[in-house]
Amino acid sequence: MTPAESNVNLTRSIRIPSIRSNIRDIEDFLLAIHDEVHFEESVLDRIMISVTEAVNNGIIHGNGANPEKFVELRCHCNDSHAEFIVRDEGEGFAPEEVPDPLDEQNLLKEGGRGLLIIRAMMDTVEFRPSETGMDMVLTISFSRPA
Repeated sequence: MTPAESNVNLTRSIRIPSIRSNIRDIEDFLLAIHDEVHFEESVLDRIMISVTEAVNNGIIHGNGANPEKFVELRCHCNDSHAEFIVRDEGEGFAPEEVPDPLDEQNLLKEGGRGLLIIRAMMDTVEFRPSETGMDMVLTISFSRPA
């Protein structure tokens, strides 16, 4: 079956407390979507890396790993692309003010590469303040195997 014949229209969401070990729930959630949509392996790899990094950022940086705050992940897939919206309950941030991890003074720092990785793996990355925190919107185009 080709993507045009399959008419994919899938929407799913998950909401987790801001506990780092809950990343496993996000991985399971993404694999369940893959079971329905059948991403190419390279696309699945990019999704797994980017979305788990975005959720991890929401847990740690957005919500301060406060288990009373939540990170929500919403996914919508159609025949041509998938969109993932990661929402935290933090105060938000200015993405343009995040230090460039490729700058010489930042090369040896342990952290700070998450946004770089996400932007490299996804086709588009947008940041939107929401009523409860910050939304990171990740989009990836794909073709699915027959």
